[in-house]
Amino acid sequence: METKLQTTPYKGTTDTYPQDMLVRNFMFNTWTSVAKRFGFEEYDTPLIEETTLYIAKSGDEIASTQLYNFTDKGGREIAIRPEMTPSLARMIAAKKNELTLPLKWFNIGKYYRYEKPQKGRRREFVQLNVDIFGVPTLEAELEIFQYILAVMEEFKAPKETYELRVNNRYLLNYLFEDILKLSDEKKGKVGRAIDNYTKLGREAFIEYLKELELNDKQVEQVLEFLKWTLEDLKKIADKSEGAAQLLELFAKAKELGLTNIRFEPSIMRGLLYYTGTVIEMFDIGSKDNPRALLGGGRYDDLLTIFGEEKLPAFGFAWGDIVLEDYLKTYNLIPTTKTDTKVFLPLFDTKLYTYIQGIAKQLREKGINTEAQMTAIKFGNQLKYASKKNIPWVMIIGDDEINAKKVQLKNMATGEQNLVTLEEAMKIINS
Repeated sequence: METKLQTTPYKGTTDTYPQDMLVRNFMFNTWTSVAKRFGFEEYDTPLIEETTLYIAKSGDEIASTQLYNFTDKGGREIAIRPEMTPSLARMIAAKKNELTLPLKWFNIGKYYRYEKPQKGRRREFVQLNVDIFGVPTLEAELEIFQYILAVMEEFKAPKETYELRVNNRYLLNYLFEDILKLSDEKKGKVGRAIDNYTKLGREAFIEYLKELELNDKQVEQVLEFLKWTLEDLKKIADKSEGAAQLLELFAKAKELGLTNIRFEPSIMRGLLYYTGTVIEMFDIGSKDNPRALLGGGRYDDLLTIFGEEKLPAFGFAWGDIVLEDYLKTYNLIPTTKTDTKVFLPLFDTKLYTYIQGIAKQLREKGINTEAQMTAIKFGNQLKYASKKNIPWVMIIGDDEINAKKVQLKNMATGEQNLVTLEEAMKIINS
């Protein structure tokens, strides 16, 4: 018996229909236009890499449980990329001596992770990656902050609905080593606990810390740390590099007039990955989007996996799913219409060549034009243009051809005028 093929996509992936592409392009075009405004350059990497690249740098969770990997026909162990940074580091290591620093690069690409699909997360996702290489000072962080805030302004995001939360890995090291005096093994476990603090709630968090065999004093110290403000950091600025960096960063951000940024001690990110500032941005205006909208940080050590010297780096990743959820929550996606500006009906097959000639002239003037290919009822052609939200219909029959004019119909108002083709083009482009 022949197996019936399914019409649904693979679990955790999605089909993107033309109407969905309009929304997607709105987001991606905004990301791209603002990135170019800031002088970032676009790059790309292969969708597949050798598995060892991700085992070396993506962390145990991704490498052991979330990686889509296989053996190719040549016997090589291959994986579909679950994130960009290892591939980016490989690219830079390959041509490090030829590249002019600083590098300001961005990419919008697809990624795959074998994990449980849930709100804000799928197995297939698109992600914006923005990175700066070669700037060891906090100006790299400030450049990224300004980019993120400029994108939110471009989306017309209400100021009270989002917050960029900032911490520093060196400050966490101060907590782990100087205050709690933890072993290396326990640092990772306590770090994961802190990372889940907001999800767990206070009581469950305390129980979690006790299960990790922290004593009452240590538990109290962790809880106290999670309440720290910038004022508290001033007391330890001479003891903690992380505290000093955070104070300098927020002072410079204030000088630049940057808003919607807050110090948050619970922001953790990858323990083995980041070397300084770490960031996450959240929807703070509703409870509909609990996941971080974006995340990233400073990772100055990454090139060392290729035997290269350290290269200062700061970057972040921003997922398409969480962004779309956020934009929909606040009705920030504009009414999406087709990119087609004009529709040319066809009344009679004998007019096909003439209509195609008009379409060619319109396209040559940069006007996106769709021309009817077969002669059907005019009413059905108008319904088609209306359903696709095409703003203009250019009606051309024998009378219009003899008069060397066209009937230009505004589909929004219903107004229709007999004008020359040149006049029609000016109206459409106005």
